[in-house]
Amino acid sequence: MDQLSKTLDWLYSLEARGEIYKLERMEAALELIGNPHRKLRAVHIAGTKGKGSVAAMLDSCLRQAGYRTGLYTKPHLVNLAERTRISGTEIPAALMLHYIERLRAIYDRAGMALTFFEFTVAMMFLYFAEENVDIAVVETGLGGRLDSTNVVTPMLSVITPIGFDHMEYLGHTIAAIAGEKGGIIKNNVPVVIGARDPEARLALTSIAGQRGSAVRLIDRDFSFDSQAPAHRMDYHGLGLELRDLELGLAGPFQQENAAIAVATLEALRAQGWRMDEDAIRKGLREIYWPGRFDIVSKRPLVILDCAHNEMSIAALLETMSVELGPDVKPRLIFGCQSAKEWAAMAAMLGPRVRDVTLTRAKPKSPLEPEELVAHFAAHCPARVERDSMRAIERVISELTPNDVALVTGSVYLIGEVYPYFLTLEGRSGLFPEAGA
Repeated sequence: MDQLSKTLDWLYSLEARGEIYKLERMEAALELIGNPHRKLRAVHIAGTKGKGSVAAMLDSCLRQAGYRTGLYTKPHLVNLAERTRISGTEIPAALMLHYIERLRAIYDRAGMALTFFEFTVAMMFLYFAEENVDIAVVETGLGGRLDSTNVVTPMLSVITPIGFDHMEYLGHTIAAIAGEKGGIIKNNVPVVIGARDPEARLALTSIAGQRGSAVRLIDRDFSFDSQAPAHRMDYHGLGLELRDLELGLAGPFQQENAAIAVATLEALRAQGWRMDEDAIRKGLREIYWPGRFDIVSKRPLVILDCAHNEMSIAALLETMSVELGPDVKPRLIFGCQSAKEWAAMAAMLGPRVRDVTLTRAKPKSPLEPEELVAHFAAHCPARVERDSMRAIERVISELTPNDVALVTGSVYLIGEVYPYFLTLEGRSGLFPEAGA
């Protein structure tokens, strides 16, 4: 086993420590490495749905404007290096190895037992600071208030749409979940709010009011008109009117995400960042964000989508109707995590698919596929193929050229099957590696 594999095995072993939601731990860990997060100019993003897409859109537009960007998103699909990118390129494997070993030595000496997420966040902050990025776009992990990334004081906070997910940690009402997500709003730091739910809006604007944070609110300070099924939209903001914006991502929900991203860019412009219309247009048109209604084969049509909660399944179904037509019934491959609202997801998907092959997404705490059979069988033929790769190969071998296959239910499931499609294209990773 090579050194990188050994070191990554050690890093993943930290997942056994679970999650610890105490920001003072993260602050102590960053103090030991010179507080790199305080050297960054950052945009900090939380939300239930769309935060990764909004982060990717911001990164794409800022790069088109000529900025050297750091982008931190989670989870990764294929390689850990995907989480930490500068100007669109993954942290090189050798450099990632260097950072992991360097931080491991520091924290071992200090007797500090970080969780996997805390460790990767520390590595991200240090890498971005030492590489002198112009701006860092940082997505939260879970929640916001106690998320390890929430030690950063950004120039701007962004809250995307709020829905039900991770209720065991965040609460069982929209107001409670919004309160956790709104924990990233800092004193006197402006915030862009893309949440439409009335309870969420009230909770978030209340927090912003208490903290003296200027608010840009969707449907009040900015809005958009969708041109779906075309991947185009018109944006109306406080200072920008952009007609006929073209999006490189499919689905009406991505137009909402794009409006939130453009409102964020408007807010950055108000702070003096150079961001012209051409950069916005090109950034949105040329964005690459895998795993979101991602067509990995055209004939037969195979779509991978990271939808993993009721809100994102609803967005996926809307996108299917718009992109494929309301009568198209894909052959579904589905696996999810045990903590998700899986019965509700099955009830939403079952009537819209021809049949389902249920499988087991390995990482974290997968739901046993046998549990799902009855929930899907009420709507469509259902079978179990526990191994995700065998499930993919089995369904693809049965497809006719005019069939559609859809893989969804878990980010982890998409990550497991993605290498199969990358291999067909002769690729090893989703994004370029710096220097590769």
